[in-house]
Amino acid sequence: MKRKKEIPDQVLLFEIAENNDEDAFRLLFDRYSGRLFNLIYKITQHYEDSNDLLQEVFIRVYKNRMKCFKMRNFRGWVYTVTLNVARDYLRMNKRRRETVFDNSNGIRKDNDPLKKYEKAELKRMVLDSLNKISDKYKRVFVLRDIEGLSYEEISKTLRIREGTVKSRLNRARLRLARELKGKI
Repeated sequence: MKRKKEIPDQVLLFEIAENNDEDAFRLLFDRYSGRLFNLIYKITQHYEDSNDLLQEVFIRVYKNRMKCFKMRNFRGWVYTVTLNVARDYLRMNKRRRETVFDNSNGIRKDNDPLKKYEKAELKRMVLDSLNKISDKYKRVFVLRDIEGLSYEEISKTLRIREGTVKSRLNRARLRLARELKGKI
């Protein structure tokens, strides 16, 4: 007997489309919400708005449920939707927002205040430096080095060639290293 976690996306999407199955939708949400939230947060750097934007992503999934279950690559599509939602948010909020860090929900508890501070400072420096590189490079960097997508998945998600993905990733890494040089 299969556990619910092992149910393929396509089966869940079919159940959502054909039967409006709330449990299937909840499973799909649980499967993707953590990674998508992290992606949105890394792009927007606004914790509260990232929650709202994640809800917007899943509203779009639900509205497009009849199309979704026919898709071969739901994962790539939902990442594309997420990037579009985050990009729309940035367009609407041109001014930079203050970065908000929530260190209270980390998996590993570290009781050394100095280590906590150093870790938060490093995270802040990396995010600040990441925001100084162009969006086309930042998106590829976040999808590959932070979210762990393959070159092929990034290529399909961003609708660019794999060679372009690789060159943008290389440039992003170089620019990020240049931004961080002397800070770390």
